[in-house]
Amino acid sequence: MTVLAVAVAVFGFAEDADAHGGVVLTLHGDGAGSVWVTAVWEDGHPVTEPIGMTMLATSGTGQRVGPAPLKRNGDAVTYSGTLTPGEWTVVADMGTPAIGRCEGVLHVAAAGATPAPDEKKCSPPPVSAAAAPPSGTSSSVSFSWIWYSLGAIAVLGALGFLFFRPARQAPKKRTKSRKARR
Repeated sequence: MTVLAVAVAVFGFAEDADAHGGVVLTLHGDGAGSVWVTAVWEDGHPVTEPIGMTMLATSGTGQRVGPAPLKRNGDAVTYSGTLTPGEWTVVADMGTPAIGRCEGVLHVAAAGATPAPDEKKCSPPPVSAAAAPPSGTSSSVSFSWIWYSLGAIAVLGALGFLFFRPARQAPKKRTKSRKARR
């Protein structure tokens, strides 16, 4: 059982986020003050890994909210509070599993007014010629071989412990001493 748990922990999560390309963030507002962000990989796959993201919102009058952490809620990461009525410039920054940023203006309707939803889609920045590696080299360095090696060592160590540990001896039967028999 331990071997299986180690194998899943090491090999099951060794997928590189770079395999999907960059992350595409979409900033959403319901017009009533709620804010959330959806994230998909550039290749269209949903981001299923844990997401680390914060939000900073600044109103047209200079009021600031955040940086506030966003929490996973189904397919989105959400701000737990609500913004007050007005026009807000909202910046959402993702740190894991990929680096991403989305900035947009969201409108929050005044009390009694009909709220109108807002949505701003932000694609990953293009790779510039200055940031591109020289031709003939890899665009990213992968260290996943280290995780595979550590996993193999852990599995081999667990197997070695299970198969080569000393056998336990059965406890000896206690016999009554001569004094106890009299």
